[in-house]
Amino acid sequence: MTKHFFQTVSFAAVSACFAAPVFADVTADEVWQNWKEVGASYGQTYTAGSESRAGDTLTISDLAIDMSSGRQQVKGTIPQVAFRETGDGRVEVTMSDTYQVNMASKDGPGKDTASTLVITQNALVVTASGTPDAIGYDVVANTVGIKVLDFMVDGKPSDVNFDMTLSKILANYQVTPGDVTGVNSTFAAGEIAFNARGENPEKGEKFDVVGKMTGIAGASSGAVPKALAAGDMGAMLAQGFTTDGSFTYDAGGFTLAITDKEGSITNIESASKGGNLNVSMDKDRIAYGVIGKGVALKASGSAIPFPELSAAYDNAEFSLLMPIAKSDDPKDFALHVNLSGLTVSDMLWNMIDPGATLPRDPATLDIALRGKAKPLVDMLSTDEMAMMGEKSPLEVSALDIDALQLTVAGAEFTGNGALAFDNTKSPLLGGVAPMPTGKVNLSLTGANTLLGKLQVLGLVDPQITMTFGMMAGMLAKPGPTPDSFIAEVEIKEDGTILSNGNPLPF
Repeated sequence: MTKHFFQTVSFAAVSACFAAPVFADVTADEVWQNWKEVGASYGQTYTAGSESRAGDTLTISDLAIDMSSGRQQVKGTIPQVAFRETGDGRVEVTMSDTYQVNMASKDGPGKDTASTLVITQNALVVTASGTPDAIGYDVVANTVGIKVLDFMVDGKPSDVNFDMTLSKILANYQVTPGDVTGVNSTFAAGEIAFNARGENPEKGEKFDVVGKMTGIAGASSGAVPKALAAGDMGAMLAQGFTTDGSFTYDAGGFTLAITDKEGSITNIESASKGGNLNVSMDKDRIAYGVIGKGVALKASGSAIPFPELSAAYDNAEFSLLMPIAKSDDPKDFALHVNLSGLTVSDMLWNMIDPGATLPRDPATLDIALRGKAKPLVDMLSTDEMAMMGEKSPLEVSALDIDALQLTVAGAEFTGNGALAFDNTKSPLLGGVAPMPTGKVNLSLTGANTLLGKLQVLGLVDPQITMTFGMMAGMLAKPGPTPDSFIAEVEIKEDGTILSNGNPLPF
């Protein structure tokens, strides 16, 4: 629902919402025409119930908005939108404080949904400036909100309530029409507050969540071709659609209460010191990244067997660069996963280690990979992906391991290296994986000490400890510090595998 809200408001409530002013002349009629043209480039239709002109103001009554595509329908009507020429070449746009949007989705048997939303806006003023060929919009508003009036599943009312309010809004939006419309925007809000409650009839659970984020800022740029095939991302990208956006926030948090069918309650609290999201997409590749900082989690309630459980981490990061268009040549890919400063409450530790024999230092996981891969099909095509069956749609030719680290309970495993793959030879995993060549450097510290403590706690069988010692002696050599091992693993073109220069018996 949040996604549809922003789609709806982007050209209605905040339609001409965002842009740096260009000091030239535009008229009310030109701005209204720009709304319709840019909306059409996104597959949206704007139809006036009536138009009237009084002095310097063009008034649109019953402005109907239709954003329907395929199985998704989004329709709404704004009672009044006024375009007032200010006399200095700009146009001030105001609109009704409240209007409704109707949404419906037909996803097959048992999955049809429909809802009615109410959009509210307080002191929303949009100022248009520039030239007819490049109109920019500035927007300010005290608040913009959304509320779900009703939610239907297969024609039956569902117990779902949702409210969201954005406050202290400053934004701009710059549109440059053409065969490909250029769009650049920035957005800032003092706060986003939301709450939702409802029931999952399949599981008999009720939920109630309240949360907010503060210090929100975002920016985006992109290109929208004419006659865009809205709803089909693969077709949109093939036509020249591109987007590059970022979103950040300074702090946030939420509380969630879940009540199961027996009446047991689980309460979850989360607080964050900020984070960001980045998304970039064109016909050749997708880039995605998300970071969360200073996150703390708590769980309590009658549904868990402890008074309170907690966990926290300093940083969590996930980023991905992936080629998506079928290609004859390998393209860049990258993956980074990082979780640092992870801690859990002593209550959790005491479940496995009541005597505190294990170090309870923060844990870290860090994996950074990059390389070259060739998409064998257009990966956003459902039909082409289905034709691949269980085969990988990507043919990897090179892999660089820039970072590999796991630190937990006093032990640390690290690695790095580089591998090349011969996709004409597939001797591994039953012929599925191609033949690698290259070197990987591995290091392990504190493993024997950790295994010994786990054995004393009864968490590890002595046979496992003995087997580990035998394998470590065969595959690695002692490192520079006590209880450490290092290994340089090399894979030759003939399939020979060496560890520290010694052939391995497999």
